[in-house]
Amino acid sequence: MPLFSKVDKLETANYMGRIGQPVYRPNTSGAPEKHIPNVSVNGNDVEISANHVMTEEHYIQFMWLKDTKTNEVVLAKELTPLEDKAVLKAKVPNGVTLTPYLFCNLHGLWIGEPFTVA
Repeated sequence: MPLFSKVDKLETANYMGRIGQPVYRPNTSGAPEKHIPNVSVNGNDVEISANHVMTEEHYIQFMWLKDTKTNEVVLAKELTPLEDKAVLKAKVPNGVTLTPYLFCNLHGLWIGEPFTVA
């Protein structure tokens, strides 16, 4: 399965087996300071990171950006426990508004605040 499809399905998989009710709510399991995506914008350079451990038992498995207008995944990265830090870097055109997402293997889906590249 392509990576963009994998991360897109992480949101809908949350509803499997429970009609209209999420199995867990995003941003509720685990410490927010370690799971909410941090956004840094410097011109057109965007960096998404998380202050999170990266061990075999507990790590950020996926990070991605969605266009807030189209709700489409525009960039995604699959991480491994061998990574030093959970980081996703991108060059983004001016005027684009994106929402950062990440998925922790133990604490599930976390969604950051939308941001616009000026």
